Amino acid sequence: MKNQSKFRFPLNLQTFAEGAVESLAELLQARASVHDQQQAIVNKAKTEGRNLTDEEEAEYDRLDASFDDYSAKIEAAQKQEGRENKMAARTAVLNQTSGQPFRPAAVAGAPVQAKRLDNGGFQNLGEIIHAVRFGDSTGRLQNLPVGQGEGGGYGVPEAFRDQIMPKFQNQWSMGVDSEGGYAVPDQFIPDVLQIGASPSVVRPRATVIPAGDPPDSKVTMPALNQGTNGVYGGVQVQWIGEGADKPDTNASLAEVSLQPNEVAATTIVTDKLLRNWKAADSFIRGLLTKAMTAAEDIAFLTGNGTGKPTGVLGAAGGLVVKRATANKIQFIDILQMLASLLPESTSNSVFVANQSAMVMIASLKDDAGNSIFIRGDATRGLPSTLFGIPIVFTGKTPALGAKGDLMLVDLSYYLIKDGSGPFIAASEHVMFKQNKTVIKVFWNVDGKPWVVAPLTLENGVTKVSPYVILDIPAV
Repeated sequence: MKNQSKFRFPLNLQTFAEGAVESLAELLQARASVHDQQQAIVNKAKTEGRNLTDEEEAEYDRLDASFDDYSAKIEAAQKQEGRENKMAARTAVLNQTSGQPFRPAAVAGAPVQAKRLDNGGFQNLGEIIHAVRFGDSTGRLQNLPVGQGEGGGYGVPEAFRDQIMPKFQNQWSMGVDSEGGYAVPDQFIPDVLQIGASPSVVRPRATVIPAGDPPDSKVTMPALNQGTNGVYGGVQVQWIGEGADKPDTNASLAEVSLQPNEVAATTIVTDKLLRNWKAADSFIRGLLTKAMTAAEDIAFLTGNGTGKPTGVLGAAGGLVVKRATANKIQFIDILQMLASLLPESTSNSVFVANQSAMVMIASLKDDAGNSIFIRGDATRGLPSTLFGIPIVFTGKTPALGAKGDLMLVDLSYYLIKDGSGPFIAASEHVMFKQNKTVIKVFWNVDGKPWVVAPLTLENGVTKVSPYVILDIPAV
């Protein structure tokens, strides 16, 4: 005899009946709700150690029929979505002109239309992530490159690559799985670059070496090991009298090697948001891009070089200036830093200060009572300056009072080697019960200071560097 206890269900599926559900995302959500309700019926009876009541069994059968009905509707909707995607991809191909530029070459200064970047057949980054997570009946993912590293993943198509990981490059040219993942396309880069000034401190000012082929291979750069040999690295210049012997000179060379290391950024989004990929696109892009940019900056500024870039804070070629008073930044400290800067770097340098030092720095005055800090105007693209040199405030460096709370650096002497990526992957397994998806983006990069030892000026005494770090007071 079955237990006749009453059972109530929280969701009225009638709201999904008779065509109320139109989108594939809503159909999938409705079917999942049916499954959850059936599971609740079974779990309740199991917990109470009994069979289903007559009412529960009737409700279970009704839900079973609804599940089958939604499955049929989902299959039809997926077929229709596949047709629409296929036609969109076909339309994109037909709109391309074969073998000819989109606009003839410039004549008499006329503009030339930019080359269209490959988008892999996707409308935006959100649609790619949706396809990675829920599958793609049109087979577009099969045409994306697959990552060969430990993380696997799929390469982001050319049109979206910099949309998720902006590559603000001061570029030096060399002339030369179960959870899957796909490479992101590049054509949405302008959406990110047009937002305004880059939040990145180092990359826009550094010397960036492109990935090359193979992208993750080690690159070794020559570096002058000047040291006590002077700023010209052992090269001596002498006036030679008529008939006199020419002196021998030897440049002292060292090497700087860069090996891109893998770094990953992850975030969690609800399946409901991800199914609405048009809405999810800007949210996911903004969140990941900011986190990835910050991670790079922290490593380029303060990294210890173990499995990550070596930051300028620990540069072997850097010079430290002992501050006059603990936990303070004073006028004399700034003068000492300027005196330690490589003269040729003055016009290309930037002060990098921790946000906690802003009040103290903004109130600095010289001995005559003149302010040496000039506030900029972001609306006009004018940076704040300290002694006429741009200053950037950030939270990515040590706090006020610690070594590196203020740095004066010429970041053109900082090398960044890009590797493969970015790659993107999505997994529902980690948070399956919460109906959430973990999105992972991973890429490869390395960075190192180019100058390997402080330089000695022509007077043979004064040491300078493109990396000057304010330290704690001398003991």
